[in-house]
Amino acid sequence: MADENSILSLDQPAFMAALDELGIYGDQRDFLIREKRKYDSVLGALMDIDAAPSGQKRATILPMVSPQGMTGWDAIMSGEASLAVPGLLAGAISGTAKAIDAPRAAYEGQIPPSDLVDEGFGVGGMLSLGGAATAGRGLMDYDPTVMRASAGPKVNKEDLDPLGYQKTKMRDYLSNTQLDLVDTGVNLPRTPTTWESMVGRLIMPFYGDRSGGGGLLSGIDDAKFENPVYTEAGVDFMRGPAAQADRAIWASNNNIITRIINEADAARKGYDEGDIYGMTGTMAPDANDFATFTGETMAEMVKNAPIKAADARDFDEKMRAIDPEFVGINSPMLRQWVKDTSSPNRKSFIRLMDTAPMQAANFPSPGQARYGVTDPTQREMPAGMFGLGVSKLDEVSPVLRNVPRGNAPAASVPHSTYNTQITGDYVGSLPPVPQGLVFTEIYDAMKGKKTKAGKPLNEAHKTHAIKTIMPVVRMTEQKVQGILDYLSRLER
Repeated sequence: MADENSILSLDQPAFMAALDELGIYGDQRDFLIREKRKYDSVLGALMDIDAAPSGQKRATILPMVSPQGMTGWDAIMSGEASLAVPGLLAGAISGTAKAIDAPRAAYEGQIPPSDLVDEGFGVGGMLSLGGAATAGRGLMDYDPTVMRASAGPKVNKEDLDPLGYQKTKMRDYLSNTQLDLVDTGVNLPRTPTTWESMVGRLIMPFYGDRSGGGGLLSGIDDAKFENPVYTEAGVDFMRGPAAQADRAIWASNNNIITRIINEADAARKGYDEGDIYGMTGTMAPDANDFATFTGETMAEMVKNAPIKAADARDFDEKMRAIDPEFVGINSPMLRQWVKDTSSPNRKSFIRLMDTAPMQAANFPSPGQARYGVTDPTQREMPAGMFGLGVSKLDEVSPVLRNVPRGNAPAASVPHSTYNTQITGDYVGSLPPVPQGLVFTEIYDAMKGKKTKAGKPLNEAHKTHAIKTIMPVVRMTEQKVQGILDYLSRLER
């Protein structure tokens, strides 16, 4: 985005995405959300009225003034109106405008969390007075029964979905999602280990989705699946069937596995040591979109969704612009297409549903699908948490492929999403900690640096740097002590 002012004209999802892109958080983010609310609302001009400067005349309906030659209503709509009196009346009109606008703003996610309590009092006060809502209706043709039904601002997107499982606003609290999920018991138990045991070891990042392993998902809420969906794990891959058959500790596409091997080999030479340990880190909830089983979950959910024929045609048209071979949202072959297509196509399929028009058209919730295939121990875990799985990489012939090539043998248990595996030995599972406590070298190198927009680098930028550099770092006593201090604070 060019600058902060230019983003106010964007629709709400694009506006929030732009704030993330610009690295705008804290008080500045709250300020821009308030400005966006005023920009979008027909009552915006009434929310921030100042006392009248000299040389302006009074408007006829409200105790306001407008420039010469402009009607009072035109002045309100253009933002040129000012109160004829300062002080208490200014606050009363501004507060009433915000109270009338509150349900719309809350629904759109245009009330910062820090404002919710005050907004709730504002709406409650307006309703107790009664007449303010009626006056608002005369001014704006607004139905006050909507306000009475709401009994305060509606919950915002972050309340419904605190960790961002869905880009669009969810229809209900994510935590209310009911899963028909059974653990098939195919994974070996996690072996707890301690951060003290990591002192001196060389660690490299294994970023992975937070999907569960060995789960059989048969339904979400009232949607019962015709065919259950089997999950194949992220962190727990290193304890699952492939690990038990072939000592496989990680799976990804060939280019990623090749990069891991090359970085590990370079670190062995640089440190003159043989042992390199892969440590898992959580990615964002929508990283699950690459997995076949997330797409299959969406395909099962579609069967129960009340999607109109016109909306289905619209979805199909958009998907076929991405993949001309898309079978159609109502095709009996949809689940097979989702399973067989490429990861980018599968991601596009899921994320197209995660748009406001598709959610308004009753397409199933991608957030619920992502939640359904997520490992239960990671459902409430933020992105960038490291330590839940640690394995030592093999030095010699560490590669397995779904389809044998060259000297690489075939994997006994191929992964449905990824074509290549790497072998080694599972070491154990640690209490997860923020990535900055493990990769302090990256964080120290980025101190004081800013984005092209001049904003401080945020956690997403630092995650991108770690994924790009794929550093191999030493777990020093100082690092481990910092981690132990962090864990101690959590226990208080």
